[in-house]
Amino acid sequence: MAVQGTVILVAISSLFLLSACLAVETEGAEGSCPTRMANSNENNITVVAPPGPRGDTGPPGPRGAQGEKGETGRPGKLGPRGPQGQTGEKGAPGHTGDRSVGGAVYVRWGRTACNESMETVTAYSGLAGGTLWSEQGGGSNYQCLPSDPEWGLYKDGVEGLKAYMHGAEYQLNTDAPYDEATVDDREVPCAVCYCLSRRAQIMIPARKTCPEGWTREYDGYLMTGYHDQAGRNEFVCVDGEPEVLPGGEGNDNGALFYPVEARCGSLPCPPYVEGRELTCVVCTK
Repeated sequence: MAVQGTVILVAISSLFLLSACLAVETEGAEGSCPTRMANSNENNITVVAPPGPRGDTGPPGPRGAQGEKGETGRPGKLGPRGPQGQTGEKGAPGHTGDRSVGGAVYVRWGRTACNESMETVTAYSGLAGGTLWSEQGGGSNYQCLPSDPEWGLYKDGVEGLKAYMHGAEYQLNTDAPYDEATVDDREVPCAVCYCLSRRAQIMIPARKTCPEGWTREYDGYLMTGYHDQAGRNEFVCVDGEPEVLPGGEGNDNGALFYPVEARCGSLPCPPYVEGRELTCVVCTK
């Protein structure tokens, strides 16, 4: 504390001496004060004069060296969607596709082969099968079974918790639409057909011709199970000139094919006729 007091006292004395010298110089008495006034350093005390006026701005310095590349910034926000561009010119037509890709597949019921003169091939042929006419369960659609079956894991012997597949027979009691003497109780053949150049197929009941632009594969008569039997069957188109499988003359029943007659009431008559056998046609395109 004594040192600080001494410093303060010396500073006050110096300021007093400076004021006195300035007063003397003003009156014209020279040489009575020390000449070192701007920045004296007497007794380790620095007296700073007030700053002078600001100088002019100097010329720009030389360009500095290029700095290092900074880090990539974050992506900005997505801008507004621009206006739709003009429609481009129509491209050139593509190459014609391979017509062998795809194709229509159908079953020709009542025949052992397909009509291969119409760009159609026989994928396989066999015999019609389905659920026994008196069974309430099992499948409801007829199957075209191949004549050369292949087997997987099996156990011979009829066991209870199974469904059954039976062969199929024509069932007629008149000569319409087929000859009863040559067709009734005979086994029904079938063939699976593949059209190389056509991709769609339909079966149209009550028609013998196809719509314009469609190809007729075959026509015939609509057949299904008997109306008063327990089982349910699909309607299929059986060829108008049916064949029979050799060796199937016995009346073994199984899945049965009956002609279908029109019944008036909910079915409008005309154009339909009570009790008339319905035709059918299979068409491809």
